[in-house]
Amino acid sequence: MKTISIIIIVKNGEEYIEKALKSSTWADDIIILDSGSTDNTLSIAQKYTKNIHVSEDWPGFGIQRQNAQKLSKSDWIFMLDADEEISASLQNSILEVINDEPRIYQVNRLSKAFGHEVKHSGWFPDWISRLYPNNLTTYNDALVHEALIIPKNYKPSKISGILYHETYKTMTDYYQKMSLYIDAWSTQNISKKNGGILIGTLRGYWAFIKMYFIKLGFLDGTTGLTLSILRYQTTVMKYVDLKIKKNLKNTN
Repeated sequence: MKTISIIIIVKNGEEYIEKALKSSTWADDIIILDSGSTDNTLSIAQKYTKNIHVSEDWPGFGIQRQNAQKLSKSDWIFMLDADEEISASLQNSILEVINDEPRIYQVNRLSKAFGHEVKHSGWFPDWISRLYPNNLTTYNDALVHEALIIPKNYKPSKISGILYHETYKTMTDYYQKMSLYIDAWSTQNISKKNGGILIGTLRGYWAFIKMYFIKLGFLDGTTGLTLSILRYQTTVMKYVDLKIKKNLKNTN
């Protein structure tokens, strides 16, 4: 029988992580790589696994996932976020395929925002590569928007079952997460993209139109409209932040 590790990288995830851990108890190993939580994340995790590691040095999402994977001795890896939950049907699908030919598998993620499932707005279906053989690949080095490295000319397979995702419960949740995302995005792109209020506004308008109209966000009701407005706002902010960092770099 092949073995599987479920890996969670986390910082201050006490509000969500217990659901993630409860949905992972069937795995051979649960690995936690914590980035210096100051809440009850670690005490919650200790109820489900002894394989807990802490590294307060934050290298970005991609490298942190690489570091976490190196802690596993299992044949397979499932990379789970602290605010996600593996459904029973997805669990069954995973257990079924890990004894077959080694492949990269995508799972379908259904996200919830502000208490509502989002089934349009470009959020669903949301096929993401999360299940893969430990010795086949790993994540790239991106600070944010990290992705599993897919070998050239390789097409991942899909498995059935839903991966549930709790994104933001409140506006406070949203802005806390987005402030970290904006900082990482602008840092990552400081030598790659142009910033500024004009390009940010133009891209923000396009982001709103794409999400609300083209991706049918209006079918998600008030939640879809809220997310589309927030997408516009976040897009503007990240390009403005990029411009600020470029200016600071040039004056130093």
